[in-house]
Amino acid sequence: MKTTPIAGANLLDRAIEVTFPGWALRRSYARMGMEHARSYDAAKAGRRTSGWNATGGTANAELGYGLERIRNRCRDTIQNNEYAKRAVSVFASNVVGYGITITPDNLLERAAWNAWAGSLACDADGNDCLAGLLRLGVRERFSAGEVLLRRRWRRPQDGYAIPLQIQVLEPDFLDQNKTGPVGANGNLCILGKEFNQLGDTVAYWLYPQHPGELATRSARDLQSRRVPASEIIHYFGRDRPSAVRGVSELAVSLMRYRDTADWDDAELIRKKMEACIVALISSEAPDKALGLPGSTAGVEKMRPGMIGRIGNSDSVTFNNPIPSSGGGEYMRHQLHALAVGSGITYAQLTGDMSQANFASNRMGLIEFRQMIEQEQWLNLVPKVLQPIRAWFREAAQLAGVSLGDVSKDKISMPRKYQVDPLKDTLTAKEAIRGGSRTLSDVLREDGTDLDAYIEERSSELSKLKAAGIVVDTDAAVTELGLTGADVLQHPATP
Repeated sequence: MKTTPIAGANLLDRAIEVTFPGWALRRSYARMGMEHARSYDAAKAGRRTSGWNATGGTANAELGYGLERIRNRCRDTIQNNEYAKRAVSVFASNVVGYGITITPDNLLERAAWNAWAGSLACDADGNDCLAGLLRLGVRERFSAGEVLLRRRWRRPQDGYAIPLQIQVLEPDFLDQNKTGPVGANGNLCILGKEFNQLGDTVAYWLYPQHPGELATRSARDLQSRRVPASEIIHYFGRDRPSAVRGVSELAVSLMRYRDTADWDDAELIRKKMEACIVALISSEAPDKALGLPGSTAGVEKMRPGMIGRIGNSDSVTFNNPIPSSGGGEYMRHQLHALAVGSGITYAQLTGDMSQANFASNRMGLIEFRQMIEQEQWLNLVPKVLQPIRAWFREAAQLAGVSLGDVSKDKISMPRKYQVDPLKDTLTAKEAIRGGSRTLSDVLREDGTDLDAYIEERSSELSKLKAAGIVVDTDAAVTELGLTGADVLQHPATP
């Protein structure tokens, strides 16, 4: 039977086609795929892409070889680079601020929660309240890429009303060398996290103490131990579906941070050299020294403003240093790139507002706040705050502390300070009047909730009325045109 040759086939392909038609067909499909891939510039091989080696491994395979090194270098950069330290502070200040308010609907539970979360009793190290622990955790998540929060149970004789404390652990505690099958149940360990056959995290393999601690350690102490996943909160950002560990937010800009600091140091040295004046002496008496007492034939000493006398046969030539320019523009460009890589605005990174006007600064803050809200509501709340609330209720139940019926939580993020308070307040007011926003929505942006506002507002108006004080913040005065006497005769309304 006569067959039609495959399009684009050469002599070898035609020979294979006669003998092994199935193989020839697969070769044809592969060739078509290669031609399609090469239609993209990024897929072509040539001078521009030479040396561009991109792996096809999972996020865990790529992190397994460099996770610890990246983490250590990021910490070193934050400790020694002003801009990197600033980037971490900006991120933590906006995500946590002065604290995230969690308000249970049940008043009994609210009182117990506020007493526990607002004191040092919630910290296993005894240094911070819950807001401080969250700030510490967010800083570590941004700088190291991840952080561990471990539940620590306390005995009744320890004297805690709620026998629960939270311990913040650096990711160094997690044994990343623990990778492979574990046990006979088919579980798999990847970079220190143990998964069952369904892919659920069932345990973490932790060192009993920090591997880099100063205290003397024995080989036995450095053996990681299995800790059930119910005792650990692993807070990290997942950029790829396959990732089980986090990487620092500064990793993408780490080389630029270092190179910019090196360039700044080199520029400083050059400026110092440009400020120096070099005197070249031409003399028939080489042993004669020009300069301060103590100068020798090879080394001259001078002081600012000094004029030395020399003989008629001597001549002195001074250098003419030429100041360099353009460094400021280059540095500004690098700082813009660092701000983008760190996820904050240029003004936040540098404090330099000369390159921004009101509109551009506001637009930059809007986009930045959107990223912060994503971190808060998509990462921090479900991965950290909700599990801590579950731990709290479990500990209270075991201790016999009555919390009443399980109630819903109202979560209020820290207040977002306004760029132009008057304009923003008027805009919010008109939006509430027009029905596009609610008062509760505006109050949440201010870091409070409607119930707390009503309670505080009612108490305030009652006290003002009892004292015979009328203020124009009362709508009865500003909108209805009532006099102070009229207002005092009517019940206070929030």
